[in-house]
Amino acid sequence: MRHLLTVLASSLLLLNTNAQYGTFDGAAAKAAKASTLHVVLDGGNTPYDRAVMEAVKSHWKFNAAFEFITVADLGMQPVSPEKTYLMKVRRTDPVKFEGTFMAVVQGWKAKKGETLQVSDNAFTGIPAERDLAFLLIDPKSFETGTAMVAAYVKHLQDYLKLVESGKITDKATADRIYASRGRLIRDAELMLAQEDLDKSLADAAKVKEQYTAPVQVVGRSKVLAAVEEQNRGAVVSDVVITIGDHRNKHCFKRFFNAGTGELMYLRDDQAIMGKKEGIIAEDLVNVMRAR
Repeated sequence: MRHLLTVLASSLLLLNTNAQYGTFDGAAAKAAKASTLHVVLDGGNTPYDRAVMEAVKSHWKFNAAFEFITVADLGMQPVSPEKTYLMKVRRTDPVKFEGTFMAVVQGWKAKKGETLQVSDNAFTGIPAERDLAFLLIDPKSFETGTAMVAAYVKHLQDYLKLVESGKITDKATADRIYASRGRLIRDAELMLAQEDLDKSLADAAKVKEQYTAPVQVVGRSKVLAAVEEQNRGAVVSDVVITIGDHRNKHCFKRFFNAGTGELMYLRDDQAIMGKKEGIIAEDLVNVMRAR
């Protein structure tokens, strides 16, 4: 999904360049699971609010209980170490890249007088060590289609379960798990949104020169429909392109299982001089070679 936004590429230890990991602490994941999830909404019946409410009600299973609050509600009460939050978080790295993330955050004991800062309904200044799972998003994309939110919330839970079970203990183990899923894409039908392709892959014929497993190049509406239908036999594309110049523009590419929301492939390329602005031949070759 070609989203244009200013994004954080890399900053603190937890905010790696893949922009979709989180904690590596199994005890933290287990503690979060036992808490009530507080889902923070914009509070204005926005597309984001509607999409997140539907996705959480239908698909959130990691916590035994959840409740919905608004940005304004959270602003009037201190965060609590006994609570876990699903919220939009905005972060800026030392080079001044900025990104919005859907994040599961563990609360903390607020200092006297400490208040949460908000920009465009995303919280700033959230301590990175409180992140449990996060995924780069483009809030503006919800205005044209919200079905991918279901895949996002499923992915966040899948990550937390992997950490809780001890399968992910550091970035290396996370990288290996996601790399190992690449081969499973070939057993499904890969659905690439035409809008997600770099201009070097102009059409299905170009795609099939590199990728010989089942694949379709379709309009975005069909990708969203596959997610909405929870089609476990389909893997769909999702792309975020940052706003920047020739020195700092990046393209984040993810493939998700349309039914389970599992992250199957991820890659970040520098996108400069009008190149690598979407899925490129190398991404398809990587999937074909995955073992």
